[in-house]
Amino acid sequence: MNDEGTGSGTGGDGSRQPVHRPVLLREVLASLQLSPGLVVVDGTVGAGGHARAIVQAIGSGGVLVGLDRDSEILAAARALLLADVGGGRAEARVSLHHLPFSSMREALAAAGQPRCDRVLLDLGVSSLQLDRPERGFSFMADGPLDMRMDASQPTTAADWLATVGETELADTIFRFGEERHSRRIARHLVAVRRRTPIVRTRQLADLVTEALPGGARHGRIHPATRTFQAIRIRLNDELGELERGLQAAHDCLRPGGRLCVISFHSLEDRIVKHFLRARFDVVTKKPIEASGDELRDNPRARSAKLRCGIRREEAA
Repeated sequence: MNDEGTGSGTGGDGSRQPVHRPVLLREVLASLQLSPGLVVVDGTVGAGGHARAIVQAIGSGGVLVGLDRDSEILAAARALLLADVGGGRAEARVSLHHLPFSSMREALAAAGQPRCDRVLLDLGVSSLQLDRPERGFSFMADGPLDMRMDASQPTTAADWLATVGETELADTIFRFGEERHSRRIARHLVAVRRRTPIVRTRQLADLVTEALPGGARHGRIHPATRTFQAIRIRLNDELGELERGLQAAHDCLRPGGRLCVISFHSLEDRIVKHFLRARFDVVTKKPIEASGDELRDNPRARSAKLRCGIRREEAA
């Protein structure tokens, strides 16, 4: 999903409207090397920030196929992109699908396209998700412990946390959150849930903080950040989806087509780096990061890393 910074601005009717800042937009467009008539897959269309710029670049005869697991965010992208098309600001055909990006082959087929020329994947959590307490992704405001990227899935983070074994919980926090105090945290959470359900974001954040030794409670990031990341990644199978999505991108791209991926933590970036080296001609020898100007406007871009590769010619 797009990790887009959000602010607010005034719409033409005087109302306050959200302002979306797609991460690394200039760098993404340069890496994709778009031109009129291309077929482009935006596998994480989010609120439509990158997609809007792509549609304008591919112009008449171009096709944008957008996917997202989050139906609410997809609706926002649909409204934005259709407004552009209806207003005459874009002539490309837009085809949006409530699907994970690993299903891009099915989305392309539904759009009448056998293959594509470009694929963009912008991983992580959207600010539109983070900034809505009822979605349960963040502890900055209290909300239900949900964390589902696709709200149609049955299991919430609270459901999973209520039944997971202590060993699996500790392993999850260590593997996906790279949290060195994972066993202390898991032990404390399991002890607490015997007395009371863990169902709120602030409740979980406070419990994680309680479990940590004193020195670990005062760092650069909030002490619960890694645990929240780990549970979210596990619940949504984000790394498995990334591996499946990279393979789908390879299979759907025409030879010479470009794949660009924006990742937000080392686990994702490592998978992307190794996949591109094995299957693509790498364009970005080192990942592209946000400029100082972008970081001032959108601090959430600080951990973004962009990698790009070109699909190799198929063997004869």
